[in-house]
Amino acid sequence: MIRVFLSWSGHRSRAMAAILHEWLPKVLQSVEPWMSTDDIQKGRRWSVEIGANLQKHRVGIICVTPENLSAPWLLFEAGALSRSLRSGKVIPLVLGLTPGELEGPLSGFQGVSLEKDDFLRLLRSLNEENSKPLAENHLREVHDKFWPDLRDGMEVVANDHIPGDNPSVQSVVRAFARRGIGTPSIGDQAFFESGFESHALYGTLVDVMKHRLYICGRKNRKLFDKEHRGFLESLRARLDGGFDFRVLFLDPRSSPEVVHAAHGDVDFSRQLEECIETAKESLKGVGIDPRRCCRLYGIHRTVSYAIVDEAVLYAPIALTERGRPKPLTKAPFCVVSARSHFGTQLLEGFESLWNVSTTIV
Repeated sequence: MIRVFLSWSGHRSRAMAAILHEWLPKVLQSVEPWMSTDDIQKGRRWSVEIGANLQKHRVGIICVTPENLSAPWLLFEAGALSRSLRSGKVIPLVLGLTPGELEGPLSGFQGVSLEKDDFLRLLRSLNEENSKPLAENHLREVHDKFWPDLRDGMEVVANDHIPGDNPSVQSVVRAFARRGIGTPSIGDQAFFESGFESHALYGTLVDVMKHRLYICGRKNRKLFDKEHRGFLESLRARLDGGFDFRVLFLDPRSSPEVVHAAHGDVDFSRQLEECIETAKESLKGVGIDPRRCCRLYGIHRTVSYAIVDEAVLYAPIALTERGRPKPLTKAPFCVVSARSHFGTQLLEGFESLWNVSTTIV
């Protein structure tokens, strides 16, 4: 009998484990899968029940999804599995990402994706643990027969939307962590206590962007600083290849009320003019007409935000006791999916503001 320990954390991961719990014995009748019915996040089941069951199993399958990639209990359990199964196998099974995207302790194992041929590798690995393994042709036959059931079940799980599971959000969150901006608390959104409008933030955005980058700020000065020269030098080729780059600046010619409400400095109009000129010169210097990607708006805003692919970063504009805007550099900010309700509103808001804004001259 091949005892298989199914490790999971979170809603979709648990659904994956439940499907495997039912499906594996149909293909390999010698497999006896085990999974806890308690959520790993609660942590209460580890000390006794999990510890006892680990001693009985030679194979561990870890159900990994984008939202639990860094879940503390999943990583803790992965480490415990590797220690307890020194003569056995630990196999991360990924949904919504590739084995190459596994990080930390999980990256030390040979991951498997939910592709038919790749999953056959997992079955071969289990079959090798059998005292009387199935012949290769027989294994392929049962795999082909029952694969549609597994595929269809996992597709349902994959389409069960979890806030924050958008690949762009995950990419940005992990990139921020690598740059030391901080570890977010993730619920409906990823929250960072500081780092907005920092060079690290802009550096992260230009590193991870693939399809589009929209910036709806005020001065947007740092984006066009020398620190991001490499981004600017690559931008023309990106634009010619279909990349969508747009930047909205506050128009220094806006009404005094709008300019006064946007920033606390008395010379803010002059600062805006200088930042816009810098952006124009930087773009012209790499052969890009500024009118192609820069526009000026002239309305009050309560939030500053950026859209990179399908991730939306935003920071509310906080006010001082005197009602003046606080600086946004290193301010707290959130990352949400562009498919979420608020993300959709910000994306639609950007499009609307872009369409009524003045082309830069």
